[in-house]
Amino acid sequence: MKFPHLLICPYFLLATLLFSCNSNQKENSLNENTESTSLQSPRKDSVTFYFDQAKSVKGAQEKIVFLNKALAAVPNENDTILTNLLDFKIYYHNQIKEYDSSLYFSDKLLKTAKFQKDTSYEAMAYYRKATIHKYLKVEEKVFENHYRALQLYLKINDSAKAGKNLSDMSLSQGGVMDYSGSQESATESLKYLNKYKDSIGISSAYNNIAIAYRQQGFHDDAIKEYQNALRYSTNLADSLSHLNNMALVLGDQKKFEESIRILQQVVLKSSTVNESSKARFLNNLAYTQWLSDSTIDIAKDLQEAKEIRLKIDDKPGLLSSYNDLSVYFLTNDKNQAKIFAKEHLNVATELNSESAQLRALKRLVRLSSGEELRKYSDEYFLINENLNESNLKAKNTFAKIKYDEEQKEKEINNLEAETVRQQLETKQLEDQMLIMFLGSLLILSIGGFILYYFKHKHKKEKLQEVYITETRISKKIHDELANDIYNMMGSLEPIASPDVLDNLASIYSRTRDISRANSDIDTGENYSAHLLSILSNAAPANAKLIIKGENSINWKNLSEEKKIVIYRVLQEFMVNMKKHSTASFVAIIFSKTEKFLNIDYSDNGQGSELSTIKSGNGLKNVENRIISVNGKLNFETEKGKGLKTNIQIPI
Repeated sequence: MKFPHLLICPYFLLATLLFSCNSNQKENSLNENTESTSLQSPRKDSVTFYFDQAKSVKGAQEKIVFLNKALAAVPNENDTILTNLLDFKIYYHNQIKEYDSSLYFSDKLLKTAKFQKDTSYEAMAYYRKATIHKYLKVEEKVFENHYRALQLYLKINDSAKAGKNLSDMSLSQGGVMDYSGSQESATESLKYLNKYKDSIGISSAYNNIAIAYRQQGFHDDAIKEYQNALRYSTNLADSLSHLNNMALVLGDQKKFEESIRILQQVVLKSSTVNESSKARFLNNLAYTQWLSDSTIDIAKDLQEAKEIRLKIDDKPGLLSSYNDLSVYFLTNDKNQAKIFAKEHLNVATELNSESAQLRALKRLVRLSSGEELRKYSDEYFLINENLNESNLKAKNTFAKIKYDEEQKEKEINNLEAETVRQQLETKQLEDQMLIMFLGSLLILSIGGFILYYFKHKHKKEKLQEVYITETRISKKIHDELANDIYNMMGSLEPIASPDVLDNLASIYSRTRDISRANSDIDTGENYSAHLLSILSNAAPANAKLIIKGENSINWKNLSEEKKIVIYRVLQEFMVNMKKHSTASFVAIIFSKTEKFLNIDYSDNGQGSELSTIKSGNGLKNVENRIISVNGKLNFETEKGKGLKTNIQIPI
């Protein structure tokens, strides 16, 4: 896509017009949220006195002192000012990086909000917890708490905050390289944001989508989304940032002339933004100029950007400076390149950024020899393995969080529906009793035959209701009993006789079969996420589960029958592995050919003779399921050498 010069100028005209009047509009989002919950009631007591004192002093530590006094003076848990005070406490503890205290008071805010039945503050508590975990770099907890806040904001129809939490979820997913998930969450956030009231949130969402597109190599789409982000931007700093990012994408496309033109204008307009942004724009302009013409001497500009970042202690910015300086000196001064690569590694280690550590180590491997080379190579492979495993775990965890929360919501809805149904049944029964009572008066006048008829009808209805109730209770017992029996088998194994254990195993097998026959499987859009979740849940705590290739499969094209077969077959493998193989490593690899979906299952468990495996009921059921959809099943196993299985399902 050609990005003409005439298209750039209107964005700068827009930015100039907007920010001449809106340069002071941007505020810290946490502070904005805190101030929006300020006390409105005109009460005058010691609580409000100390609260007002907390607002009037400047330092965060001084504010906390007065907030503590205000909290001590709150008469009881029903007082609505309590949630407001706790929210302020969390915010100011975050400011001075007392995250343990922040988490403690977030839990207290959550408990208080639930006690007071204040859904808005309950959602805010989860939002605060997400923010704290963001500071602590625990992305799974960030995602989980934003997701819970999202559900509550949707419940009270606060679409703006729902959209904000979705946008923050998108950032968490991008942080673990789940770019498709990040794009999905950011796109969903746009459904809840009002283009007239939530322009900052909309701009941020488009920016997240653009980042996801760029990381996946969709450069034209990334530029389009940066243009959308710029269109909704309401301050100069954000607009310049979007233009800077757009220029970098043009650089990715080797459109250096257009990229440099934009960056030059960004640097020219950056006099009013903070030092961190100035350094970023200056560094990016110099580096892009060098990419365009490697004969240009950009060392001075790169060093200037680095010094600004050192002065303001901008650690993330220093990562970029040391990386670019190291790359620049590779061609003309390898000693300098190595020095900056080491500085890059030091800052990356301090920030606990494994991806940045990998970039630095990769360059150090190239620049080192002997013992140093072995040292950096070992570090590279170790961190690379950890990073891949962590990102995969986080990605699966995000899917599991959404699945678990959806299941929890479904259970709540089912419970509410069941309650309504029971109330209707009770009302119907009361009505029936009334009718029968009135009917009995009529029966007295028209004879015993009609009396017998109505009594017989009522008895039949009661028997039918008892039967339905027993069936429902029986299903629930079977669904829950299997797990209890299995746990009992584990605890009795060292002391019980083989006969007892065999009987328990037989009972377990039968109850499990009943439970499985009645379980529901979501074969819709969330099928893949639910499949990953059930496999993750089925894996023993001490076993490492690797799942690859699931995103390469177009699950929408598979019939519901085939999805159920895959779900049940893999579930059976995991159950058998957990019961019999003592495996510490399980791998499930999805791939596809023109005609088949291939699933390769392998573990490092005890294995068994092929004849023994085929004689088992569980794997007979597996084979029957595969055959029912014209699939193929191949086993490769040997006692003591684990189990390998290839499944082929026609597409």
